[in-house]
Amino acid sequence: MTLKSKLARLSVAAAGALVLSTSSAQAAMIVYDPTSYAKLIEQARTALGQLEELKAQVVQGKALLDSLNTPSGVAALAAELDVPGVREVLPTLQQFSGDLDDLGALGERAASIRQAGRLHTPAKGDLAGQDLDAAGDRAARDLAVGEAVAAAGERRLAGLRTLQAAIDPAPNARAVLDLQARIGAEQAVIANEQMRLQGLAMAQAAEARLQTQRERERAAARRAARLERFREGF
Repeated sequence: MTLKSKLARLSVAAAGALVLSTSSAQAAMIVYDPTSYAKLIEQARTALGQLEELKAQVVQGKALLDSLNTPSGVAALAAELDVPGVREVLPTLQQFSGDLDDLGALGERAASIRQAGRLHTPAKGDLAGQDLDAAGDRAARDLAVGEAVAAAGERRLAGLRTLQAAIDPAPNARAVLDLQARIGAEQAVIANEQMRLQGLAMAQAAEARLQTQRERERAAARRAARLERFREGF
């Protein structure tokens, strides 16, 4: 066999091997596992769903953070709760136990009430009359304080209703939290004023007992003076 014939045969054999190799590779690429393929698709869908949920949570968290950092404007609501006639309605115990002049606007109102209801002015040196006049001053003072407390209570109730009505239409979470905090603070103020009112009521009761005690002592002194004059007569 000649060299040329051998080369031709080798070329044919190589070409045949190349064809067989290519066919085998294509067959290997076409074969796949349907179960594994479906599982991969399901895993991809699950991962995609989790990413979408995480994205929604991030968006919600950002919205909440933005709302908490946004001024609520609650301080501008219920401005009537911050006026002195509501915040400083009750006098201190020292003012309450002093003269009407110490009570400021309450004292002026008490003096007006006293003057309108006065039927008797004691003479100088009339101790019993002076005690009676002081009792009238205290009654006018108590009435003036009662009027002021009632008026402040009405204004505070209106302010609290304004705050409560603003909760439902509140624009964001910050506004709701601020409203709830403001209402809680007002409730604390009310509780404190109730304690102060109880203290003033105790002071009123003590003043009444002292007045009764003075009257009894004055009566006892008059009896003692009469007895002494009686003894001097013998």
